[in-house]
Amino acid sequence: MMIDGLPYILLLLAILVGWRTNLKWSILVIGFAVISGLAVERLVPAALGSIAILLVSGWLANESKIPGLWRSVSGAVFLFVAIVMSNHLAPGFLNLAIYNKVQFSEDSIPFTMYLNFDKTLAGLSIYLFFLKTKPWTALSRFDCLVSLKTLALLIVLILPLALLAQYIRVDFKFPALGGIWILNNLFFVCLAEEALFRGLIQGGLEKILPQARIWSLVSIAVGAIAFGLAHYKGGFAYVALATVAGLFYGYAYSKTARIESAMLVHLGLNMVHFVAFSYPALIR
Repeated sequence: MMIDGLPYILLLLAILVGWRTNLKWSILVIGFAVISGLAVERLVPAALGSIAILLVSGWLANESKIPGLWRSVSGAVFLFVAIVMSNHLAPGFLNLAIYNKVQFSEDSIPFTMYLNFDKTLAGLSIYLFFLKTKPWTALSRFDCLVSLKTLALLIVLILPLALLAQYIRVDFKFPALGGIWILNNLFFVCLAEEALFRGLIQGGLEKILPQARIWSLVSIAVGAIAFGLAHYKGGFAYVALATVAGLFYGYAYSKTARIESAMLVHLGLNMVHFVAFSYPALIR
């Protein structure tokens, strides 16, 4: 398990290095993560193509010496590959299962959780190439207050809706390997999803749409709807609940301009769901 997990430990280190230092050091650690992934056969050579295209196109899209047209083309290629990898459609990634069809309660659907190299690398690349525009600083008091208030309002709204829809019930627990679930959810799931839906989609729209409050709300809504639709495998109720949650994640990101704020709200809701309610959902 420890050897199998080495590529993901190194990928987590690449995230932390990318947050605290600069692009080149994070790319170096990503390289070690890829090498270890090949060594323990969590990656096969087919994965190298999409990884190379992702990183090269991300770099070209931000290279000022390259003509604007080619930067735009590179950005489009990057977005395409990032979406493909986020949806596990790129070949060569043999992700590590931590929970495999585990039923936390008798009336809950079986839950499977992977440590996803492909999706996480896509999210980290979005952060490194497009979201990190200045050295990292700790969240300010304002950022923390916005995150906590947004999370509190979201919990008050969405959990009663989920209960009324009979999607979940109250079910207090803390399963084995819960600590790994938290680390995975924050650094792999929340980073990847918030980087894509809030950072790239919502943030990208905010840059190209007129600077007015109504257009900011449109950007938040588009990111939230895309986020909801990405959860289509969970059925209509899950799509609707994810869309509502996405509106709150988007608000936190818009208000603070910090992807970390959206990640904390996302993690907070997921943790309450994981510990206090049926997870991932009731058998329908």
